[in-house]
Amino acid sequence: MKFLLLGATGTTGALFVDRAVAAGHEVVAFVRTPSKITPVDRLTVVKGNVRDARALTEAMRGTDAVVSTLGLGKAKNPDDLIADTTRVLVRAAEDSGTKRVLIMSAFGVGDSLAKASAFARLLYKSGGKATFADKAAGERILTASGLDWTLAYPVLLTNKPATGDAHAVDLTALDRLPGLPRISRADVAAFLLDAAVTGAWSRRTAVLTSGR
Repeated sequence: MKFLLLGATGTTGALFVDRAVAAGHEVVAFVRTPSKITPVDRLTVVKGNVRDARALTEAMRGTDAVVSTLGLGKAKNPDDLIADTTRVLVRAAEDSGTKRVLIMSAFGVGDSLAKASAFARLLYKSGGKATFADKAAGERILTASGLDWTLAYPVLLTNKPATGDAHAVDLTALDRLPGLPRISRADVAAFLLDAAVTGAWSRRTAVLTSGR
């Protein structure tokens, strides 16, 4: 398969590239700063701004799916980045004919907040209220579209190696997630690739946790 990847310069995005090309897939990384990407076989790097619909559409042509691991880092003011990017992404996907879109979001966004533990809710509200609101706004745009979307809601991310023991639960089937669970970015990258290749989790939101 051939993927367009947003967020390739981030840790999870880089892990997705490694896993995808190792499996024989092609990846087009659409990034603002190409110099941050280490060239490897089956990886094409395209310079562009994620708010530029025309450039994103051209980069997307001929791809089978779009994967976004875009994040906001420690920015306190998201400046509507995720909402704006998602709006542009939906338009580009519709114009290019690429219907499959997978986005890494976060547990605590939207309806998932009420399913977190009291401690987790306090943490999310104190540290990422504006960021989570931006993500939620973008997801409303995506889920209202006719695209074949998947949202991934990982819990607290770590940089530990992949465990191969990630668990995906449909958000609508989750009652409560106790404590403050964690999952490695490598396991999240593995989930995104598997869901993209198999077509699993179509028009569903997966809450990702780890058994270890």
